[in-house]
Amino acid sequence: MAKAKGLYKRGNVWWIRYAGLDGKIRFESGNSTSFRDAQDMLIQRKKEIMEGKEPIPVKRIANHSFNELADHYITWAERQRAFDRKKYFIQDLINTFGNCPLRRFSPMLIEEYQTKFITNGKAPATANRHLATLKHMITKAVEWDMVEEEVLKKVRKVKFLHENNRRLRYLSKEE
Repeated sequence: MAKAKGLYKRGNVWWIRYAGLDGKIRFESGNSTSFRDAQDMLIQRKKEIMEGKEPIPVKRIANHSFNELADHYITWAERQRAFDRKKYFIQDLINTFGNCPLRRFSPMLIEEYQTKFITNGKAPATANRHLATLKHMITKAVEWDMVEEEVLKKVRKVKFLHENNRRLRYLSKEE
């Protein structure tokens, strides 16, 4: 059996790969262990594209603001144990990013937010806790279909600051 272009196997299941109307490559499970079924499915998808129809509708996500995300996130996060500390982080994030659309989040915007902490004399650990909260909020926004996954990939590129949590200790005479 010759392997056709656009067909490949994952485990025992055949998958298809084709270009959509927008030119983006789509991957779809053939939901079958049969090569012939997957091949027929691929032919059907390519036929639909030639006719100008999108085989799988592209999910459109509305442009949500950070405030909308924060409202949903606060109601979700209230059940967490550390919410009493986290709500202060969320409030600071709301004050900073408030009406900013979620799609506008970029590594530069977040790194400027980190820099604000350092220039104000805060510890890197403080900036890291705020950044961790922001990253989790964006992760939840993707799960809740409030923003595309590309935004999450951009946010994840921002690295945490190096924390030096050592304390300078002096020994007492007894020690």
